[in-house]
Amino acid sequence: MKGYLGLALLELLLCMVLLAALLAISLPNFEKQLASVSGEVTLRKLAKAIQLGKSSAIADATTVTLCRSADALTCGGSWQEGIIIFTDYNSDRVINNDDRLVRHITFPNSAGHIKFRAFQNKQYLQLTRLGSTRYQNGNFTYCPNFGDRSLARQLIINRPARRIAI
Repeated sequence: MKGYLGLALLELLLCMVLLAALLAISLPNFEKQLASVSGEVTLRKLAKAIQLGKSSAIADATTVTLCRSADALTCGGSWQEGIIIFTDYNSDRVINNDDRLVRHITFPNSAGHIKFRAFQNKQYLQLTRLGSTRYQNGNFTYCPNFGDRSLARQLIINRPARRIAI
């Protein structure tokens, strides 16, 4: 009779313990890396949204509003729920009359929250027909949900609506 080629129960348990130990060591680093990438992706999406708003404002020769939106129709909710970009001919921050929705952007894989701080403490960003902000220099800050400040990221916006840093 030939020798047994399978694993003994003890060998199998030892392999499982080693695998669990390796997983326990690598999992926190993986979570940190995932949160870091999530912050980068979220802020790059925001930067592209601002660029789209700027382009739309110049192309349509009107004010464009970028605001947080939970329902994709009105301004309100939180930034991580989504944002809407729309032409805002009368600058009232409401989609009405001839205004049109340019884009609704969501952050489905975001593992954190977004805050916007700007001059005049407004929770929207308006871009003029020349592509600049309405004196709303400020920043978007992304913080991961589990609170590790080393993973926080910031997108700084100046008056010409140019991204300064991520």
